[in-house]
Amino acid sequence: MKKYLFLLLIGAASLTACGDDDDPVVPELNKLTKVSCYKDGSSSPLFTADINYTSDGKISNINLGVDKLLFIYSDGKFSVTGIHSGEVIEEYTLSGNVITSKKISQENPYASNEIYVSDEYSYRYSGSNWVLTSWNARWPKELGTGYEERSYPEYEKYTWENGNVVLYAQSLDSREMRYEYSVAEAPKNFPLRVIGSFSPVGFESVTPLNLLYGIQNRNLPIRAYTYTIPNQSEVKAEYKYTYTTVGDYITGMTIDENDGGTASSYKYTFEYNFAVK
Repeated sequence: MKKYLFLLLIGAASLTACGDDDDPVVPELNKLTKVSCYKDGSSSPLFTADINYTSDGKISNINLGVDKLLFIYSDGKFSVTGIHSGEVIEEYTLSGNVITSKKISQENPYASNEIYVSDEYSYRYSGSNWVLTSWNARWPKELGTGYEERSYPEYEKYTWENGNVVLYAQSLDSREMRYEYSVAEAPKNFPLRVIGSFSPVGFESVTPLNLLYGIQNRNLPIRAYTYTIPNQSEVKAEYKYTYTTVGDYITGMTIDENDGGTASSYKYTFEYNFAVK
């Protein structure tokens, strides 16, 4: 009897051990497919972006109404072309799934049919955290031929604490922007991130391209404010964030802006209809 009891206990222990090793599979959240933004209670959107994907989950195109952006992938790079203009607007270089550089092309107004690279950005990461942007600017000479250039090796800096960007600074501006966060964790499919702007209310702050700049913030921001160095206590502009959630998805966000005494409100809606296979 003792022998059989011993064997039963061993079997139970084995089953328990196997159960502990089987981690639950967490399904990947759907990808963002539509963003709309309404300013100051207007019924007409400030912008609407419809986002489509390839079968393997890469961005295929973004329809912004006034233009449609087509994404073309090749050999660790992808280009963004304006369908209406037919011009390559931006070219990105990837390392794995992380953007490491970007080029912006324009037409030379002083030379017929000449396209030149006007801006080159290089992105530096500390681990998976985007911490620095370098910028090389180029513009055509008005008289004569050729171009002029200027480089800014530390154009933008991002300071991280506890998994979040808490400070954004730009070398050509006397302002800085600080961010404060809630304890709520940001969903992995929510593309809001700290971008290179002192007015973070446009589509650039929520484009799904943001998911390709390294790791996202761990938590959701609840407040951001600008000040002029070194007067950190004198707030120039302030942004307060609130969110609407349905299950694991953020379906709405409101940013209340107070810029030098001028108040505005931006209400965003988000839809997620692309299921990751």
